[in-house]
Amino acid sequence: MDLRVIDLTPASESQLQRTLDEVKDFATTDMDRGGPERWTYRMLSESAVADELRRLACPQTVASVDAASLQPCRTWHYRSQDRHKVEQWALPCGTWTYTAVFDGHMNHHTVDHISAALGPYLKDSLAAALRSRPPDAKIPTLVTSVLERSLEHLDSTLVSDFLAVFPSGKTEELRGLHPSRVKQLLSDCSPAEKGPSGYLRAARAFGGTTALVALVDHTKSHLWVANIGDCVAVLGQKDGAGNWRGTVLNSIHNGSNPGELERIRSEHPEETDCTWNNRVLGFLAPTRAIGDAWLKLPAVYAELVFKHLDADWFSPEVMEPHVPRIRTPPYLSNTPDVYHIPLQDRDGGVQVKSNAAPQRILILCSDGLSDLYDGYTFQDMAMEWVQVVGQELDSIAGPSAARTHTNLALSLLREAIGGADTQLVSRNLTIEMEERWMDDTTIVVQRLP
Repeated sequence: MDLRVIDLTPASESQLQRTLDEVKDFATTDMDRGGPERWTYRMLSESAVADELRRLACPQTVASVDAASLQPCRTWHYRSQDRHKVEQWALPCGTWTYTAVFDGHMNHHTVDHISAALGPYLKDSLAAALRSRPPDAKIPTLVTSVLERSLEHLDSTLVSDFLAVFPSGKTEELRGLHPSRVKQLLSDCSPAEKGPSGYLRAARAFGGTTALVALVDHTKSHLWVANIGDCVAVLGQKDGAGNWRGTVLNSIHNGSNPGELERIRSEHPEETDCTWNNRVLGFLAPTRAIGDAWLKLPAVYAELVFKHLDADWFSPEVMEPHVPRIRTPPYLSNTPDVYHIPLQDRDGGVQVKSNAAPQRILILCSDGLSDLYDGYTFQDMAMEWVQVVGQELDSIAGPSAARTHTNLALSLLREAIGGADTQLVSRNLTIEMEERWMDDTTIVVQRLP
């Protein structure tokens, strides 16, 4: 047998030095897990940290609203399921501001659809209500009703569109369907058929998303916040002494809220496993959501979908053990909490001059931000976030401040992933892991009068 010998020339000192230079900024970490495994990350300079954060978080500004969203894991499977919207609406009485944060789960189909559909539907519904309202109708009550109906309508439409896939709603007939027929119904429609495919209807209905929506009217006198799920809305205000203080505006709809767990248990008093491990049926953390139809319908639909739908966004082995717990649905609510907050000042509604520094801010965020503040109460988080943003605002308004725009959402995001600790921020942005090391995190910050 012939042997081939490869003669490698020893590297020169300059080549060795160049090789060392290429890896000198790399380090390893256990990601605070305490185990033997180590992952590599790159130590960035301060300017490189700022550039990388902007690249990954894609900050945007629309009028008085800043937004940023981060999921640093590069793996396609773990790409962000958060969505956000910032829009200015021309309504019959003037320009309103619409902001929203959506936190999807299970798949991308539901959150993509709802984040795209809610704004247009809500805008049209609001315009119609404002045009037709009686002279004595109260705007706060009117808008609150429109918000609640719009969110419930879109969820109900997801469910009804899915139910229309099947020729019958009778349990016996559904269970009697041949598996090949079920697979056909849950597959793509033929080109001649109209509307979403059976697959897309099932995906939109069985995936889920939370929704946190804010509206500010044309006079900037009223703020409405509507919430389904565990996103967080915080109102920050600057008091007479110049101190920024924050208040959580919404109830958190997940298993961390004892009131939500008790509500579900009271609706299903004979079912000890309707909540388990602080999750709905032991599976879902949010106690209210859009979609997740399998937690709102009889168990037969979950059985059909989980056995016969060909999808990479769920595992039948994981899902099917939860299905026998479905006895008296629905277990998941689609009813939002809607809050109205007057924005008048102490002088009876006179607005702050447009060239004055904002004295109030609204922060909307997905639960990824609260996850980064483990150990804090929600009120403590609210105070921390508002002080970070408020101090940034105060520095912008100072006499020696630069005139360039500062994205307040990006500033809060930077603080949450490490702040001034460049090494920690570098780690969180560049760690080489195949799985997520932080939840999807989306932040919207709106300057209010």
